Amino acid sequence: MRYPSIREVRTGGRTVFLRADLNVPVENGRVMDDGRITASLPTLMYILDQGSPVVLASHLGRPKGAPEAKYSMAPVAERLSELLEDYEVFFIDRVSGPRVTAMARGLHPGQVLVIDNLRFHPGEEENDVEFSRALASLAEIYVNDAFGTCHREHASTAGVPAAMGGGYTGLLVEKELEAFGRMITHPRKPFTVLMGGAKVSDKVAMIQHVLPRLDNLLIGGAMAFTFSRAKGVATGKSLVEDDRIETAREIMASAEKAGVNLVLPVDYVCARSPQEVSTTVPWNAIPDDMAGYDIGPGSVELFREILMKSGTVVWNGPMGLFEVPPFDSATRATALILADATAAGAVTIVGGGDSLRAVTEAGALEKVTHASTGGGASLELLQGNDLPALKHIAVQGIRPLVGANWKMNGTLHLAQDYLDDLLVANSMHFGADVVLFPPFTILAGLAGPAEDAGVFLGGQDLYWEEKGAFTGEISPGMLKGAGCSWFLAGHSERRHILKENDEMVARKLHAGISAGLKGILCVGETLSEREAGNTRQVVIAQVEAALRGIRGADPGNLAIAYEPVWAIGTGRNATAEQAQEVHELIRECVGGILGKEFANETRIIYGGSVTPGNAAGILAQPDVNGALVGGASLDSESFLDILASF
Repeated sequence: MRYPSIREVRTGGRTVFLRADLNVPVENGRVMDDGRITASLPTLMYILDQGSPVVLASHLGRPKGAPEAKYSMAPVAERLSELLEDYEVFFIDRVSGPRVTAMARGLHPGQVLVIDNLRFHPGEEENDVEFSRALASLAEIYVNDAFGTCHREHASTAGVPAAMGGGYTGLLVEKELEAFGRMITHPRKPFTVLMGGAKVSDKVAMIQHVLPRLDNLLIGGAMAFTFSRAKGVATGKSLVEDDRIETAREIMASAEKAGVNLVLPVDYVCARSPQEVSTTVPWNAIPDDMAGYDIGPGSVELFREILMKSGTVVWNGPMGLFEVPPFDSATRATALILADATAAGAVTIVGGGDSLRAVTEAGALEKVTHASTGGGASLELLQGNDLPALKHIAVQGIRPLVGANWKMNGTLHLAQDYLDDLLVANSMHFGADVVLFPPFTILAGLAGPAEDAGVFLGGQDLYWEEKGAFTGEISPGMLKGAGCSWFLAGHSERRHILKENDEMVARKLHAGISAGLKGILCVGETLSEREAGNTRQVVIAQVEAALRGIRGADPGNLAIAYEPVWAIGTGRNATAEQAQEVHELIRECVGGILGKEFANETRIIYGGSVTPGNAAGILAQPDVNGALVGGASLDSESFLDILASF
């Protein structure tokens, strides 16, 4: 199951119903913090720039199913109008009815209609069918970019896409799903979760779900006192959930059994009350008349040591009574530690209101990998649950991947015309992710046209060092700077003509993925190897050499291309059955190295002289998830015919 993105469709001027999260603080008719409004702009402008008008809907505050002046969306519309200088923003002081319908139908390209607070209508939170149909009638395409409400089945998040027969995620929701989906399911190791907040009960389901995947579980905040009590240690007047002591004991036992390093604070900042003078004491020496309100400096340093050695860090919940200084000290220090860990190469994800506030106020918001906009929704994902709202736009299967490998061919002018052909042909509708691999010399001039056409750019090769005296080589950073998101490693011609061995291929693959690029690993056997009956042996050896010990790989940034060297340019094309046999073998091999779940989500594509004539049969095989096209990709008409085979 996957959730299609707005990137996958050209709206073609059709009106879009955009469910955004514009629940911002408003005082005296003015927006006090426009963070959520600005977060919605990339998706909104992506749609507007395609010539589609937008009906924009959100909730604001907690009205009781009827209009309340203080919860009006009018100030939000006014602020949005200021931010969207090149577009027209209209507001209507109602949610549904003839006037809303008339305005929606009268919208022109470049115009946005903000309807009033969805929760002014009782049918919103009830997911009323008639209200859902009324909203659905306002547009032709549905887009959900309100991650913070995806854990609720309301009319605007569930009823509308159900009535419209599906929809798409916005760019913000896409980013959230990538962070909490791929990064948690397939984390870069060591994987560390840092839990804070007051209650164990709020985090039990999440801890139980991620525990089998963890290397370290760090527990701070008031919830740590429940674990201390589970160890038989007195905690003074500190907050303890007495009914969760046994739960804490079970979590500690499960962690020990799973080999997870569960770490509790070694000291606390304590006081008789939050208003009195504080003192720092060891974790097992809290005075009877005091309570712990923050973890101590020793604990912060202990946590720092572990966090700085981690490959993936998820942080949810403050380390102390964050809203009352000086008990905010450890939480703010943790925010800075996560910034340092990110700079050192870790993937860092921050969720929860106080944690988000801490990284923001510490100036670290742009320095962590991902800061989530939705506390409840992120907790659902961390607990291993699907988001109820998104099931109405979910589709089955893996989205195919098709690469156009131009090798040492092509010019900038040819590539620009080629991308224009794909744009005009609406190749984005063809059901596959498309990557163009042109010569490196023309990459820099293609970023804009590729984005317009919905095509990703890729490098045909890279070197594993980031910089240095390596004449003629291309680093991962150079590819990213040229607009690439993909690269090839181990292509058959580099293996057999330029004599790259498995060790070199592995170093390139690991370096590219570690740098944040997405890699296609190419594997395959020669004619002599196939005739000797060594196909299985050769392919498995190549896959294992490349994937053993890889860090940071997941099904979103790793694909594998089977290139039967004997079927490339020889006139001896592989049959669909032969392709399926080896693809199935590769998936089995990936499962043995990275796990069955990983293997089932990995795109394994075929790269043996794909043409418009043989594409349909090969691509119909169950384990063939796309194609890496060589010579046939140089002609846009031939390539479009191959894309149309899906």
